[in-house]
Order: sequence, then C-alpha cells, then structure tokens
Amino acid sequence: MGDAQIVGAISRGAVGLPGLDIPRIWPDDELRNATESTGANAFCVCIGDNGTRRRFGQELTESGHSLTQAISGSAVVSRTAILGAGVQLIAGSVVNAATTIGEGVIVNTNASVDHDCTIGDYVHIGPGAVLGGGVTVGDDVLVGLGARVLPGVTIGRGAIVGGGAVVISDVAPGSTVVGVPARPIATPGVGR
Repeated sequence: MGDAQIVGAISRGAVGLPGLDIPRIWPDDELRNATESTGANAFCVCIGDNGTRRRFGQELTESGHSLTQAISGSAVVSRTAILGAGVQLIAGSVVNAATTIGEGVIVNTNASVDHDCTIGDYVHIGPGAVLGGGVTVGDDVLVGLGARVLPGVTIGRGAIVGGGAVVISDVAPGSTVVGVPARPIATPGVGR
C-alpha cells in the first residue's frame, strides 16, 4: 500500500496479526489512544460480514476518520474504474473498464468484475466469483465463492448469491439464490 503504515488490527477475540507484529486494537478507548499516539487518520475495515463492516465503517467516518483503500499489488484495476472509500481488492482480483465500485466493498481473492458494472456499497464478492459485463449489484449483497453472474443481470440490495451459483436473471432484493441456474430458496419465516 505504498506509504501507508499499519498501526493495528481492530479485533474482538484475536491477539493481533501473528508474525506481522501488528497489535490488536479494541475497544473504542484503545482505538482512540492508538489514533492519538500514532497519528493514524485512515482505516480499512477488513471484516467479511457486510453488516458489521458497514457499522464499523460508518462509526469511524462519523467520528471524523476516513476510510482508505487496500489494494493488493497483484490486483488488476482498469484506469477507468472508479473505486469508493474503503474498497479492498484482494490478491488476484480484477476490476475492468468503466466499472464503479461503492464504499467498503471487498472483491476477494481471484474474483473478477468485468466492464461497465455498478457495485453498491458494502458488497462482498467472494473468492473466485465472476461478474460479467454490465452487472448491477445493490448495496449489502454477498456473491458467494465461485458464483457466476451473467452480463446485464441486476442483483437487488441485501441479496445473497450462493457459492457456485450461476445467475442468469435478475435477483430480487433480500432474496437468496442458489444452484445452476440460480433459483430463489425459501427463507424460514418469510411469506408465511
């Protein structure tokens, strides 16, 4: 990450990042002390769960901090792509031309987002997932491991695309789709 210096990892149960000499920072008082003693002013919230990542990101920005991007040296990013604050592009990820990626998004290991896609805020595109050209993904969506989304498909806010699914048509907000081709599954307590 060039000139960025890591001063700590926010983690509830962990002891930091073993082998990297990065201390654990928790809770708010420790975070406040760390920012004051080190001069840290930007954070990247690297939590896989979309809701938790959103909550931490919003708490940090509301307290006057900023979100920074974390982009692996092996990620491939088009110069015409637009990346929001707090975006994480993990090793081997690809973001192609004229794609817009919102705030707090994770494009995980070897995931690919093709040309002209629009990805909302706090989305997690799982390892090995592939989004064809012109895909639109709403806020807070999870696209599971190895899923495939065909060109031009829209995935609604809060939807979940199961691992290995092949999405050939639009996905309703808040729904979960699985399989080949991807189909909605019943959610317990919904629609009864």
